[in-house]
Amino acid sequence: GTEAQELAYVVAAAVAYLRTLEAGGIALDDARRMIFFRLAADNDQFLTIAKFRALRKLWARIGESCGLAPEPALIVAQTAWRTMTRNDPHMNILRATIAAFSAGIGGADAIAVLPFTAARGLPDAHARRIARNTGLILLDEANVARVADPTVGTGWSEHLTGELCRAAWSLFQEIETAGGAPAAIAQGLIQRKVAAA
Repeated sequence: GTEAQELAYVVAAAVAYLRTLEAGGIALDDARRMIFFRLAADNDQFLTIAKFRALRKLWARIGESCGLAPEPALIVAQTAWRTMTRNDPHMNILRATIAAFSAGIGGADAIAVLPFTAARGLPDAHARRIARNTGLILLDEANVARVADPTVGTGWSEHLTGELCRAAWSLFQEIETAGGAPAAIAQGLIQRKVAAA
């Protein structure tokens, strides 16, 4: 699906989990801390940054709607399978680096980098080492984690983040109108939207 769809679906699923946990006797504030998000990060740098920033805003809006005190979401990024090429695997190193950098700048709390040969099968030790070192280099040498939100206030970032938030929120509301994530899946709403994208 699109980035807005990905955001809407993870938020809708998280709200469904909140409802289920609360129905099971767990306080909303505690239930919220049991949920984390995993998003795909790809080599569209600006869109990936905006997507991770937008998820923080959307989850904050859910918390506010539930009457909860602000608390940041735990967001995990994984470099996207869809960007992996089988025929030129060394290109995947660059793609994964851009994706990991973008997720870090966008505010991901943890980043998993796929080994560059993953599209060819089980990665060898060298490919796993490169994947591990990609994150370490971004942390230790590029200092990606040292600035809270490096793109805050930039026109493109604020605009793109806002557009993603609006599109995702609109789709989230459509899912909620359908009865929530489980009902929307049972009705085929989510599947149809992804297929159309």
